[in-house]
Amino acid sequence: MRAVIDLMRENEAVVQDNLRRCEGILKDASKQLMIVDLAIGEEELFKAVAAELAKVTALMAENSQRQ
Repeated sequence: MRAVIDLMRENEAVVQDNLRRCEGILKDASKQLMIVDLAIGEEELFKAVAAELAKVTALMAENSQRQ
């Protein structure tokens, strides 16, 4: 999961083009977050997923206001 979050952060343009997909991935991950990242710790990983989901949700809201 950490790799997915890192990729999303590194590829903002791709995320912008695929907000719904990214939202779905992050929502699924937050529901089924049983992956323990020993280097980071489960709590920090959960917070990272929540932060990215909030970011994607905000981008979606911003895009819908522009239209």
